[in-house]
Formats: sequence, structure tokens, C-alpha cells
Amino acid sequence: MADDRTEQAAGSKPSERSNGTRDLTRQDRDRQVAADFRQMTQAERLQDKSTNPGAKQVAAMEAAIDKKYGHATPEAARMKVAAREAVAQTLERGGEVRAPRVREVEQRRDETRDQNRAAAEKTARDLDR
Repeated sequence: MADDRTEQAAGSKPSERSNGTRDLTRQDRDRQVAADFRQMTQAERLQDKSTNPGAKQVAAMEAAIDKKYGHATPEAARMKVAAREAVAQTLERGGEVRAPRVREVEQRRDETRDQNRAAAEKTARDLDR
């Protein structure tokens, strides 16, 4: 009872113990998800509900790496391995991996650019009159 109140006062989650360690079953589950993530192919990760956001994150990171370092360079290969491992470690620690929203950001940026271009063209036409 006193431990529950201490945890609530400290603002910790009910699944955490007062010493800060997570529940053992949750740790085991997180380790298993991370192990599965490391062993699966990218296609399998995308199909699996628990690893899908991580797979999307890895795909986005790999695309950025390819764009910057080239597709088949040793640097890109090392960076891609590091990106996959970073996502796996986040999953292992129980962290949340969210799917990136790059398309939405790019779409908004393109729309803004088009609006600015249209406004500039309209202003130029108005000045020509």
C-alpha cells in the first residue's frame, strides 16, 4: 500500500517498481521483440505488427543514408547496420518506435512552395499591368 502511494507520488508508471526496474515479463517481451527484429528480413518486419513501425523507421533511415552516402558504399553499409541496431536497441529497452511521417512533411512543403510560387507569379503579373 505504502509502495503504491510512493510510486504514484513519484509519478512512476504502475508497471515500474519503486527501484526503477521494469516488470520482468515486460523485459522478456521487449528482448524477444528486439531479437525477432534483428533476425527478420525487412519484408518480415513490415508484415509483423510489433516490428512494423521500426521497419518503417529503418527504411526511412536507409533512404536518407543512400541519398547522402550512395547506395553501395562501405560507409552506407556500416551506417545501415548501425541504424538497424539502434532501432533494435530502442525496442529492447522498451522504447516506442514511431513510423516516420516524411511524406506528409514533404507534401506540406511542396504545397507551400507551390502557393508561394503562384503568389509570386500573380504579383509579377499585377506589376506588369
